[in-house]
Amino acid sequence: MAEHEGERDAEAASEVRHRTANTLQLLATLARMRGQKTSDLEARRQLTWMAEAIGALGALERRRSGDTVDFAAYLEEMAQVWRRRQAGQAVEVLVEVDDLKVRDQAASTLALITNELVGNALTHGLVGAEARRIHITLRRDVGGLARLMVADGGPGFDPASANRRERFGLWLARSLAGQVRGELDLQRGPNGGIRAQLTFPI
Repeated sequence: MAEHEGERDAEAASEVRHRTANTLQLLATLARMRGQKTSDLEARRQLTWMAEAIGALGALERRRSGDTVDFAAYLEEMAQVWRRRQAGQAVEVLVEVDDLKVRDQAASTLALITNELVGNALTHGLVGAEARRIHITLRRDVGGLARLMVADGGPGFDPASANRRERFGLWLARSLAGQVRGELDLQRGPNGGIRAQLTFPI
């Protein structure tokens, strides 16, 4: 009896996740459609940003299992979305990940941070870049830590200026990092571009 009840609970939880994912994807589509209809460029930009953030959370729901999320599988799935984001422009998104599951409470925040870092690289990091490539890695580290890195091959900028208000995406990523007890570090890459690295406890 207990075994059957456990199976029913698992099926019910899966159904809830499925419905939640569908609802979030619908909201993302609505936000994107509203953005396409407005003639105000700033309103369009904000609605597009909202659609992308909601879509990232919707994709995450499909990777939840119990109280953990398969974040490595989530990044591999989202790489396909990020490749399509630059309409008409070929962008290579390389993903190298360790098999890693994160706490359910932290997964949504990590998804938003990653989406912001990739979005920033797509918008700013590839300007003037010969190789339109973004490299995402997720590695286990010592002491129960993990390292998430998003690197681009663009001309780069001064990392010390990254906390200026106009760079909203990076400011938001820094703010969200604190919610997962993580630290976000920006450095120039050895071959150009910027590497954004988030270190957080698993």
